[in-house]
Amino acid sequence: MNHLSKSLQHIRCLEFFSGIGGLHYSFNIACPVGEVVASFDINIIANATYKHNFDKTPVTKGIDFLSVYDIEKYDANCWLMSPPCQPYTRGGKGLDDQDPRAKGLLHLIDILPKLSNHPSYIFLENVLNFEKSKSREKLITQLCQLNYEVHECLLTPLQFGIPNDRLRYYLMARKLQEFNKDDKVITPQKYFEQAKIHTSWPFECMLNNKENDKCHHWKQQQSWQLSEFEIPELSNYIENILDEKELQKYLVPEKYILKSYNFKFDIVRPTDKRCSCFTKSYGSHHIFGSGSLIQTKNLEFTDYNFENPKSLLELGLRYFTPTEIAKLHAFPLKSQLSTNSSRKNENIFDSINNYTPKLYNCFELMQTSNYLEFPDDVSIIQKYRLLGNSLNVFVVSELLRCVLFSNH
Repeated sequence: MNHLSKSLQHIRCLEFFSGIGGLHYSFNIACPVGEVVASFDINIIANATYKHNFDKTPVTKGIDFLSVYDIEKYDANCWLMSPPCQPYTRGGKGLDDQDPRAKGLLHLIDILPKLSNHPSYIFLENVLNFEKSKSREKLITQLCQLNYEVHECLLTPLQFGIPNDRLRYYLMARKLQEFNKDDKVITPQKYFEQAKIHTSWPFECMLNNKENDKCHHWKQQQSWQLSEFEIPELSNYIENILDEKELQKYLVPEKYILKSYNFKFDIVRPTDKRCSCFTKSYGSHHIFGSGSLIQTKNLEFTDYNFENPKSLLELGLRYFTPTEIAKLHAFPLKSQLSTNSSRKNENIFDSINNYTPKLYNCFELMQTSNYLEFPDDVSIIQKYRLLGNSLNVFVVSELLRCVLFSNH
């Protein structure tokens, strides 16, 4: 085993707010010889899906009740977190750290300095507006006091060549081995004064770092504008549903359309190269603002009259299927894993570090037996909720690989 794989093997992760395992899949891609030693979540359906795919049952003890022993017994040196977003969403009440659903994250922040060995790596994903929250302020303050190097960003899968506009906040924190000299210590106050939340990929500091060669493909694209980026058409992700009975499951009910006077749905066609963010309400009667709808008929027609909802009935509007959303979120699916046995003998690091940025084929890089599959008793609407609460696997894997674990 070479030096790289030895160092990566020492990464042992705890996955907090694990959901259906988006962070786990991302970690498998970024660090294929590392290990997720435990995951934590209280959602029964999400945990059943996680167990179905990873053959490991998440810990159901509330995160806000975890003790120092509960965490230290796993001997983990990496935390992956995707805490509930409701305290920070634009459509929520904006309770921030006063929201009961923020208790788990706040507890982890409080328990961090009490650990005998602080994790070497911390990763957090959340929604836009988390960067303005008191929860983020408390987290950053604690990280600075414990001598972590922190990177923050707001990025969308569009910037990675995936036709889904899902802007999210990400934080990567790496523990520095020794404290800086007094004149270079980054105090919380100094950090907030100088803080830069990156909105472009790769980060400017990565482009200037000659030692970080893990993102060399992204460096080659640095001069491209977003509109010029090689983003594939949605047709690469859309299923060809020929069975009429199956299609009926996903057609938007007429009553939902007719009652929505002047609501400007995000209608997309297979030739488009963008669709909007899918929320956990997708697939329900909340069709406004929950995600894009696919136009399946009269594809030449795009002059939509939202003041006359009846005119939209001729477009054959349907929801994206859970499988299509999973593809856009870059989850590994069984049908997309390479069946070419010769690839299984390739060096995993060569495969990952030498891919081309045609990311709709990136699934072939996932040399893993774990792929996303829902248990038979999970309904379509439950699948939408689970996927809406999840994340983009490929974006997170690249942030882990190129930023958080770049020192390997």
